[in-house]
Amino acid sequence: MSARLAVFLSSRMLRGRDGTARYLRGSVLGIALSLVPLIVVMEVSTGMIQGITARLLEVGTYHLQASLPSTTSLADMEDRAARIAAVSGVVAAIPERQGTALLVTPTAAAGVTLRCVPSNIFAADPGFRSHVSLKAGSADLSGSGTLLVSSALASSLGIKAGDKVSLLTTFGENLSGAARLTPLLVSGIYETGYQELDKTLIYGSLELASRVLSPRGSRALIGVKVRDPFGDLTGITQAVSAAAGDARVATWREIEYPRLASFAFTKAILILIMALIVVVAAVNVSSSVIMIVFERRNEIAILKSVGIAERPLSLSFLLTGFATGAIGTATGIAAGLLVSVNINEVIAGLEWLVNRVLGAISFLTTELVPSAHPLGTFTVFNSAYYLKSIPIRIDAPDVVAAGAATLLLCALASWLPASRASRTRPLSILRKV
Repeated sequence: MSARLAVFLSSRMLRGRDGTARYLRGSVLGIALSLVPLIVVMEVSTGMIQGITARLLEVGTYHLQASLPSTTSLADMEDRAARIAAVSGVVAAIPERQGTALLVTPTAAAGVTLRCVPSNIFAADPGFRSHVSLKAGSADLSGSGTLLVSSALASSLGIKAGDKVSLLTTFGENLSGAARLTPLLVSGIYETGYQELDKTLIYGSLELASRVLSPRGSRALIGVKVRDPFGDLTGITQAVSAAAGDARVATWREIEYPRLASFAFTKAILILIMALIVVVAAVNVSSSVIMIVFERRNEIAILKSVGIAERPLSLSFLLTGFATGAIGTATGIAAGLLVSVNINEVIAGLEWLVNRVLGAISFLTTELVPSAHPLGTFTVFNSAYYLKSIPIRIDAPDVVAAGAATLLLCALASWLPASRASRTRPLSILRKV
């Protein structure tokens, strides 16, 4: 009976048309608006981290990396790769030699990391193929005279597929010999969508490595892809290490730990800042319930004077605050997910609008003051430091956790004024009526 009475009283307060409803509507709006940035930050950061991690695993560091002695011959590398590929759970084993070089064009030059891989890398490594898109030319790396150049490098150096370039390397022992300038052909332009990879990496064949890279001045490795890179890699790491001989095997978590830890820390800080806004909105629910208690003090006194117990009164105000939080939480999560799913369009629209306003201001300013400098371009998301576009990833556990935490905060914020309302002395109030 007391529970039904509490629900009845709470519904009356929620449906009220006086100041009560105004307070509650403001609290609902506050909760909803505070949740939108929290949900957007959570989902956008999750999508960014997952998108970057996928490219690092499939294009950058592999799932496992077996580092070989730098003097390992090509035949030995291929033999070890074949043994590793036979290990249960291994999807692909890619022999690779890496070295630094200077990519030279007739008008510019840039320092690059040359990655020499099998010419059939796109067929041998499905993960590589899924994250590397060919923008122009051909992905053919057969022979020792062609290169794949990233779109970022091609743009900065002003080259395109089919152009002739030169690669400047030092071929002597320990990079102490004379420099070697090797003419090559750009067979294709590729893109991964992650600028940290695109701006420095070029690809050639393993045959090219023997022409331009010093054995002691470069790095030999075997990149390993496994079926489940996010699971426990201890067992397969040991098996790969046994098959690779004297190689040192490291997992992607070990190789990319500093970068991934930085991403996780940044995400945690952003979520904490956004969560503080939700806490403030939850405190606003407490203020609303306090105002409701104050406005309805006469009704509370009358109900208590006719024998209504403290428990249903307290529960009614607690349910009012909780229902307010629930409505605001549902509205805020829905709006936050809507913005998150369309975040690329939202950013593009915001940049377009702000740049139009800045353009109009610049036009008026230069008309009035010819010596004034025009305003710059406004950019929200600079793809030079992140991915080309934000991947859309909805992490249901994070959303549920945010909603549950918000509801708990609203319930806790409503508890104090609800308990105070139940302890109201009716005579002290009725004397003042």
